[in-house]
Amino acid sequence: MIDRSLVGVLYGVSPIGLGHASRAAAVGSVLAQRGVEVTFATGGPAVPFLKSYGFNVVEAIAEPNPHVFGGKVVLSSLWYIRYWVGYRASKKRMAALADQLRPDLIVGDEEFSGLSLASERGWKCAMIADELDLAFARTYVTRRIESSVRSWYSSLQAKVSLLIVPDCGRDTGNVRYVGPVVRPVTRSREEALKGVGLPPEKRLILVSLSGSGIGSYLAERAVKAIRDMKRENCVTAVVGGDDPRHNEDMVHYLGFVRDQQDLIGASDLVIALAGKSTIDEASSSGTPIIAIPIRNHFEQEKNAARLGYSYSDIDRLAELIPSNLGRRLDPKNYDGAARAADELVALIGSPEP
Repeated sequence: MIDRSLVGVLYGVSPIGLGHASRAAAVGSVLAQRGVEVTFATGGPAVPFLKSYGFNVVEAIAEPNPHVFGGKVVLSSLWYIRYWVGYRASKKRMAALADQLRPDLIVGDEEFSGLSLASERGWKCAMIADELDLAFARTYVTRRIESSVRSWYSSLQAKVSLLIVPDCGRDTGNVRYVGPVVRPVTRSREEALKGVGLPPEKRLILVSLSGSGIGSYLAERAVKAIRDMKRENCVTAVVGGDDPRHNEDMVHYLGFVRDQQDLIGASDLVIALAGKSTIDEASSSGTPIIAIPIRNHFEQEKNAARLGYSYSDIDRLAELIPSNLGRRLDPKNYDGAARAADELVALIGSPEP
């Protein structure tokens, strides 16, 4: 075990959505069990989310959500500019925080200001990233901007002490593939459903928005398709976004649910955007999922394609829902959180770079 009084980790987390924060909570919990003192730096809804697990959290990171209209990413060039402005401000706050804490290791889950700072100062640092390339650009101007960003991103990947990819793959150089990182299911199906006021005797269709609320258009289409099916033995729950907790015609709008992995494990079908965290939590539990990507969001489109889906499948929900409902798969029971923590603890104990 590591002495908590001697070892500290400053852990930056992208506040875009809650996928990065949920992954950080899984890894952070294992690190805490192993005696590592973790301080998270993030922003927006990720701050109270991580605090709810009992972590020390500092609001220091400003990252804008992509512009999404009608299910499509637009104005990527403007998003890149806004992101860069936020990055520079975040880096100043991370520098002040690092000077105060003097951590033994800086970690960044797709939060790059702390990693850039660490590489400049010659400190140990570990990047956690789903994608090692960028491909948002759709116009000439955006491609020019993205070309510069890609060069910077590639250089940063080469400079970090360790690059953890929460997926399956072959390790090379400083890159370590640890498998999907998910939060463990902590409640039985009956406990999870009763905890949010849902009847455990009925089949559950879970419609999941992103942590930032993007995806309301998908929820509307999914709810309409489910209602048209008129299945009396099913209940629908919509989670995510800012919808108040209310019910209407067998559709329960639950708003934010912290331990969504428990509901995913208890569901007979999940309908969601193609964010990696939701897909991985469903796969870990063996729950069937219909993953509809945001158009022009290259990461989500790739995630969805791996499952055989594309944005056009939003028009096939009436067909896809009954064909997937209740068709559970063998649970994967991913242990990526423990493997990621192993890599970080080993890096903490390695010689200085």
